[in-house]
Amino acid sequence: MAKKKRNQFDVDEIYRGLRTNIEFSQMDEAMQVITCVSTVPNEGKSTIACNLARIMAAKYKNVLLIDCDLRNASVHKTLHISNRSGLTNIISEFQEGLSINSYEGVQQVQYDGGQTLTVITAGHRVPNPSEVLGSKRMGRFLEQARKEFGYIIIDSPPMAVASDTIPLSNVSDGVLYVVDAKSSDKRRVKTAINDLKRNGGHVIGVVLNKVDMSDENRYGYGYGYGYGGDGDGEKK
Repeated sequence: MAKKKRNQFDVDEIYRGLRTNIEFSQMDEAMQVITCVSTVPNEGKSTIACNLARIMAAKYKNVLLIDCDLRNASVHKTLHISNRSGLTNIISEFQEGLSINSYEGVQQVQYDGGQTLTVITAGHRVPNPSEVLGSKRMGRFLEQARKEFGYIIIDSPPMAVASDTIPLSNVSDGVLYVVDAKSSDKRRVKTAINDLKRNGGHVIGVVLNKVDMSDENRYGYGYGYGYGGDGDGEKK
């Protein structure tokens, strides 16, 4: 018997479940800024960041998605929007007190369900991504974004590729760690998660991506709690 192909409804249900788990994790403090991280490229973190932001925007107003993977940006490809101007351009001209929406690199994405998602792509390539993401100006930019947006979803570089993830996790309220169910080295994943925690990152859960859903008993695992993810779309 042919395997049933997962439809958009099934995919959306998975991300609604992820959204619900994030909502329930806010018992002690609000999870306003959430960073999606993986160990290596091609584990699906960018897909998960984009879909989580879309599902958040379906329920909440003023949701912002930021592509902070300045070395290998893909949010603009996934959403089919321009990357002519983005985060690096905004940071270079950032002024405190100026509304985030006033910058050229901010785009609005409209979905069929009527929701609007605000997106900042990576922008022009820079020779010093770590310095940009770890700069005081980046910190002030996120402080301003917190004032204007209810939720901010960040697509971070993979842990094994760059050290950029550490400063991003430190300015986030929570980190979602994306794991490829088919190919991830569990020891390497555990080491990377411990590194994040040791450097001040708050890992709120693990998203197990590319799960074989033919066996429902294998639906996800986590460090603390886990989520089942979907591997469709841009995988990074």
